[in-house]
Amino acid sequence: MSGLNLANAVVNNYNGWFEVLQKTLDVASYKKFFEVTSHYNALLVKNDDTFYKLNKRGNCHENCRQAEADGLGLRVSGWYVMNEFTHDGFADGMCRLVHHSNLMLADGSLLNITSDNDASFHIFIQDDVRDFDFDNRIGYNDRMVFGDSFLVGRSVPRNKVHFAAKGELSRDIYFEKFKIYTADEKILITIPTNLSYQEQIKWITLKTNCYLT
Repeated sequence: MSGLNLANAVVNNYNGWFEVLQKTLDVASYKKFFEVTSHYNALLVKNDDTFYKLNKRGNCHENCRQAEADGLGLRVSGWYVMNEFTHDGFADGMCRLVHHSNLMLADGSLLNITSDNDASFHIFIQDDVRDFDFDNRIGYNDRMVFGDSFLVGRSVPRNKVHFAAKGELSRDIYFEKFKIYTADEKILITIPTNLSYQEQIKWITLKTNCYLT
């Protein structure tokens, strides 16, 4: 699902991923942020992109929606967790939450039916409050969480989340919604007119899944 390579230390089986989950929860700032994001606990979900005919990466919401329509389970919305323990390219203290859907099977277990490279499991936080709106094509932006260790000696932009273990926030932790537009002209009429060009580009990047050049 992520398109990134697994961290070198990951042992790609259940026991290996359970260790990754424990390392993640041992980071106080991550654990606290997960707790205020959702009342569900972070858990491991098995990846199986052979389960259903639709498994396109980046299309998890629709993949699960169609699988639910075919009677294979219920679509569950939440957050796919990536950090320095799960994937390459993440500095210590950097954690990313990606809006994601999994399928809940009849026995209550969750399954990721969307392609996730060669990863056998992923860390998932269920979140019923922030569900993908198929009628209005509205979802939620990824969220970057910067823990205590990452913030030392760094200046982090305000559009990122600073979340310290002691519970201090540099800004609200509400997740920004984005809308999937079918045409550029529909985007243009929604942009606030009192912004500079660069601010308009930032607004588009934050509020939609589109980028204007």
